[in-house]
Amino acid sequence: MSDADQIDLTTCDQELIHFIGAVQPHGALIAVDAKTHIIDYVSENTEHFVGFTPEMILGKPLSYLIGEENSARAQQMSLQPSTPELLKPWFISFERPNGTTINAECLPHGNDGHVIFEFFEPEPTPAPVWEDELSRQAVISELLKPGDLNDLADASARLIRDVIGFDRVMIYKFAEDKHGEVIAESTSRDDSFLGMHYPASDIPDPARRHFTLNVMRSIPDINSDRVPIVSRSGQIADADSATPLDLTFSKLRAVAPVHVQYLNNMGVSASMSISLVTNNELWGLVACHHYSKRLISSSRLRFAELLGSTTSTLLQNLENTAQLRTGIQAEKTAFYIEQQVRSGRALRDLIEEQALKIMTLIDVQGMCLVLGGAVLHVGKVPKELLDFTVFRDELNEGIATTEHLPSIIKMNEDQKECAAGAALLDLSDDGEDYLVFLRRSYDQTVNWAGKPEKIETIDENGIKRLSPRGSFALWSEERRGKSKPFDAIIRDALRILRRAFFALNSLERERIALDAQKQAEAEEIRLRHALLDAARANSLGELASAIAHELNQPLSAIANYVSACRQELRNANVTIPERAGVLIEDAVIETERAGDLVRRVRDFITRGDLNTEYIDLNKVIQQGVDLALVTCQLPDLKVNVRQDLTIPKVLADPVQIGQVMLNLARNSIAAMKHSDDQVLTISVTQQTGFVQVTVSDSGSGIPADVAKYIFEPFHTSTTKGMGIGLSLCRSIIEAHSGKIWFEPSQSGAILSFKLPILENENG
Repeated sequence: MSDADQIDLTTCDQELIHFIGAVQPHGALIAVDAKTHIIDYVSENTEHFVGFTPEMILGKPLSYLIGEENSARAQQMSLQPSTPELLKPWFISFERPNGTTINAECLPHGNDGHVIFEFFEPEPTPAPVWEDELSRQAVISELLKPGDLNDLADASARLIRDVIGFDRVMIYKFAEDKHGEVIAESTSRDDSFLGMHYPASDIPDPARRHFTLNVMRSIPDINSDRVPIVSRSGQIADADSATPLDLTFSKLRAVAPVHVQYLNNMGVSASMSISLVTNNELWGLVACHHYSKRLISSSRLRFAELLGSTTSTLLQNLENTAQLRTGIQAEKTAFYIEQQVRSGRALRDLIEEQALKIMTLIDVQGMCLVLGGAVLHVGKVPKELLDFTVFRDELNEGIATTEHLPSIIKMNEDQKECAAGAALLDLSDDGEDYLVFLRRSYDQTVNWAGKPEKIETIDENGIKRLSPRGSFALWSEERRGKSKPFDAIIRDALRILRRAFFALNSLERERIALDAQKQAEAEEIRLRHALLDAARANSLGELASAIAHELNQPLSAIANYVSACRQELRNANVTIPERAGVLIEDAVIETERAGDLVRRVRDFITRGDLNTEYIDLNKVIQQGVDLALVTCQLPDLKVNVRQDLTIPKVLADPVQIGQVMLNLARNSIAAMKHSDDQVLTISVTQQTGFVQVTVSDSGSGIPADVAKYIFEPFHTSTTKGMGIGLSLCRSIIEAHSGKIWFEPSQSGAILSFKLPILENENG
């Protein structure tokens, strides 16, 4: 084996097999530039198949090789590869340099800026029986008879072996973890691979990619010499070249060394594969083995391809039918439950009613529903409810499935038996509601064609090498403690059910929450009206006391101003100094404001009147704060007023909003009386559609059991007073179509209110 053929640990999974730079010897390859039609690459065996040596045609126009007429025809062909790429033969004739005629079969295709022509020796005429239309129809009709997957696979394997004459033809199906199983076999040999499993590593991802794109792969002689492809520069056009040639869609692409060794380990001399592609994914392979060299004629290859394509189509129809049948049943069940929920029935009751039907559809033995805090068990479930918190980490689009739940959740033996596998459907955003389907343990014996691992060795240079498996003798693996896996069809049904149940649960939750909210709001309104009626009808004396309580601060300020004026007069020998005049004027203003306040509070309580105007809220807030500070007895108090000077004017009653600010600021100051750190912060900010005022302090805070009642009448957060100050604040703010609320804080208290911004018609 040459250095280029060495197989290291990365060969299988990362090898650029489409840049292998060589072809098999049963045909020749020529690649021309798609724009200039100049021959850029040729395989070294062109003379045998087209009569020209590589040196004679490299750098020459395509017409030099196949003639002007053929060249023009080639340029008119649709050569872009299809997906998957199928055999599209072009039977062509042109002259050799010595004047004799070349008759060849050509497979042209375009890829990566080049048009690649692959030349083969044509079949002798007359055409074989496989070209006969009636024969094709008769054989294909055999594939249409089977009604299930296994019968179809058996018929396909038998018919393809009849066509190509190989010693063994197998239908090989891939599982979701990419390992494969032989589900059908037609063979002339004594040994059988039927039922054998092959690890995913036997067909690395690069090979799977090629199988998906290129349906047919024929290798007449596993151990034949590779024929290099050379470029115009004389370099071999492989992955190490500056300009490699992409052979993704080539039928002649040489065999990778690791695959040669793999097939030799199996004793195979020739092989052929036909990809089985369903729904644009690689479903499996028709794997054909022959134990001596075997070159298949072109017509037989095309007929085998036709059989493979027909098998793929029928497989897709079978799988789509099964998926459609299961999906329709899931949709019907979901639709029935939806109709019943919308008519008023509870989702939990309906899932319980349909449980056995759903469990049969999903092929499970147990079900656990957690909904609204209640738990429902149906079928075979563990005696102790499992904690599915960890399993929720596996959710993908609201669904998690596993065939080995004990590897995710800690379980005892009883739980492992009836809950070996599980599917979880998330039914709420908060994770509190969910539905779990449980599958019991499904013990099985898996027969592998040899131990599913490759052989790692270290060569004389200390380099790790990875060789294909050397043995394909039966190797059995006992699988215990797992359930049957949840396949794609079942997962689709789970998605249908989850989508419906999640939406219905959200609707039911919303309806319950709305009913509860309506009841709470109705009760709140009833209590508020009762309290208000009681206050208005039976507590006029207390209300008068409340008004006197609210006037206490401005009247005290007036008394202080008058006392100061009097002292100033005495000090000035009756002549009134300028400052005394200012203080007297302030006293007059405060007295007037107190009278106005009494009138407005009275009117608001009795009739709900507001004297609104467009006001500068910053100014009103500042006035309320200043007034609260007049009698403040906290010498270390720090006051931060953060205003937004860009806010528009607000339609409000300035006296009543000022009173709200006064109450809030005064309460905060009182709460900080015994605090070491005394900070009062007032912020005015503009939000979308409203202005928000926030008052926060560093005081003792409001206990949680008191906080929920602080805006109710006759509840006080201070040690004295009637407890209607904040209730009055709420009434004022709500009369302005605003909202006031308390915000929890780790230290101190935070109260905020907001007022709507209304368009000022006067500009």
